[in-house]
Amino acid sequence: MEYIRISRTDFKTGEKRKIILPNGRELVVFYLGVDRFFVFDNKCPHLGCDLSKYGVIIKEELVCQCHFSHFSIYSGEPKKGASKKPIKVYRVQVTKDEVVISLI
Repeated sequence: MEYIRISRTDFKTGEKRKIILPNGRELVVFYLGVDRFFVFDNKCPHLGCDLSKYGVIIKEELVCQCHFSHFSIYSGEPKKGASKKPIKVYRVQVTKDEVVISLI
């Protein structure tokens, strides 16, 4: 599986949602409105906190509120906080009805 498709029509602005893939990998999708979807691994690379519960996006950073690690929403690179490892950021293409997430 190189990509997955999810419906975009039932997302509300500011919503985040966990997706569990058939292989068990977990992703978290953030919708910031106006076709702005961001998708990351659901586990923080610092200590594995669940970002669907503890993650927030503030300006251009994903923040894990467990230990306040900050990551670029574009590159996944750590900006400040406890984590020294980047988080995986998935490429997203938005169509009229779907969000296509590249898993490569």
